[in-house]
Amino acid sequence: MKVVIAEKPDQAMKLASPFSHRKQQGYVEVHPNRIFPNGAFFTWAVGHICELVPPEAYNPAWKRWSLPSLPLIPDSFRHQVMKSKFKQFAIIKQLLKRSEVKGIIHAGDAGREGEQIGSRY
Repeated sequence: MKVVIAEKPDQAMKLASPFSHRKQQGYVEVHPNRIFPNGAFFTWAVGHICELVPPEAYNPAWKRWSLPSLPLIPDSFRHQVMKSKFKQFAIIKQLLKRSEVKGIIHAGDAGREGEQIGSRY
């Protein structure tokens, strides 16, 4: 079984529409067919589901910065799930942890931004 991650709900619905499916909360379950012999889960990231942590998470002194202190560049960048999208993130995570899932298909928009949206899973 595969998990197909689209960027937006309407994209996931369009991708799943040719197949016999059942809509669930936060994803669509596609029944077994010729292309997905074991079925598939189509879900979405609701656009950007993660964001960079704020500067003060790296260094408390960066909460109040001034022009001379720029640029603020951490040793490595960290991400966090956006509070407004945590529920959908939890759904995606739950789908990916299912024992029958054997692969992920990235179905986000082509290009640098679309590729990055799905890269945090």
